[in-house]
Amino acid sequence: MTTAPTAADRFGDIKAATLTHLEQHGCGCYPYADGSLLATLTAATRATTVVELGTALGYSAAWFAATGAHVHTIDRDPTHSRRAHEHLARHGLADHVSLHTGEGTDILPGVADQDADVAFFDGYPPTTAAVQALAATLRPGGLLIAGNMTLGGQAEQIRGRLASWQHTDLGETLLAVKPQ
Repeated sequence: MTTAPTAADRFGDIKAATLTHLEQHGCGCYPYADGSLLATLTAATRATTVVELGTALGYSAAWFAATGAHVHTIDRDPTHSRRAHEHLARHGLADHVSLHTGEGTDILPGVADQDADVAFFDGYPPTTAAVQALAATLRPGGLLIAGNMTLGGQAEQIRGRLASWQHTDLGETLLAVKPQ
């Protein structure tokens, strides 16, 4: 049995830079495992607006922006925001991304007021407050992608709150569609 070769990660340089940054600084700056999955989900939903909580160095934002969607991405660390901007600019994607620096639950109410097509959480162990604030940015029928669900935090409470949404639990990642 033969298998097709794996396509190169077009933003592998950002992923590698993120892992190097993590190793050097130990700041919890992780790239999402499969950026192409994020782009596929974004393209499948025909998303024009994406909201992301947890920029790191811009790996997932690059994948979202590569679909043509406008991305609002939020990170607590100004160094991460600066480095993300550099990476996105080098890939010609800076015009598709609005970088916000600060606490996500403070910034989210002013971003994409119930108009986002996709909302993505990948910042730290999930909290109910962060995921609720992110979900509030979604339009009815919008897709919530919640990563880090195996890191503990309030993952079980989040799963309970999203039980009425159309959802699938992939372990590390929870996909849920906001009710109409």
